[in-house]
This record gives sequence, structure tokens and C-alpha cells, in this order.
Amino acid sequence: MEILESFGLVGLLIICFLASSLYPLGSEVFVLGFVSIGYSESAVWCVATLGNTLGALTTYAIGYFGNDYLLNKYFKTASAKIHHYQNKIQKLGFCFAFFSFLPFIGDIFALALGVYQYPFLKATFFIALGKGFRYLVLLGAFSWWQSII
Repeated sequence: MEILESFGLVGLLIICFLASSLYPLGSEVFVLGFVSIGYSESAVWCVATLGNTLGALTTYAIGYFGNDYLLNKYFKTASAKIHHYQNKIQKLGFCFAFFSFLPFIGDIFALALGVYQYPFLKATFFIALGKGFRYLVLLGAFSWWQSII
């Protein structure tokens, strides 16, 4: 944590970006860590939401621009799961975008949104909304917990 602290909020942005791309990493611990060492909750919320949203949009872009060869070569498991969601993505893409914050399956949702070329602006809006909501709940719960201790 000391190394990340030396990078400041840029370090948090990088961690949240990586956590929301296809690299499995829990950003919540880092978000709470930054608040615990004195960073503003609103600044941490903004940076974490931005980093996590950009990471998910990177996964979206892989799906959007990746051809079948790329998806089948590097994302075989995800590719099989994605085809299961095709009709649902077309009708309920905003829900998939919002819930892209969910562990494990959220990355599949973001990739599927890209594969089926769900509109970029809608995807961006609902992904950011979901990511921001998650961090808002996390920080609110942490703040509440700190007040009762």
C-alpha cells in the first residue's frame, strides 16, 4: 500500500482500471485503503469510478474490435458464454452494462456488449452508473461502519 500511496490517486486509478479489465484484482480493498489513509471520499469515488469504467470499456473494445479468431484464441470460455447472451444483450444491454461491476461475470458482460456492438454511449453511461453506484455503496457502508466503531 505504501508504494501505491506514493503514486497517490494515479495509483488508485491504475488499480481500478486493471481490476475492471480482464485482470482479476479486487479494487475495493484499495479504495477503502485510500480513504483510510486520509484521501477524500469524493476524490476516491471519482477516481475509482473513472478507472473502473475505463477498464470495462477496454474489455468492451476488445469485444467490439476483436474478431472471432482473437476471441476464440484468447477468450475461449468467455466466447462460449457470450453467445448465450446475444438476444438478451440486444433487449437488455443497459442492465448488462450496469451490472458489469459484478465479480467474474461483469467482465463477460462488458465483452459481450462489445461483441454485439451495443451502442458505445449507452454502454459507457450505464457502465459508469453501475461502477459509481457500487463504490458509493461501498464507501457509504464503510463510513457508516466507521461511525459505529
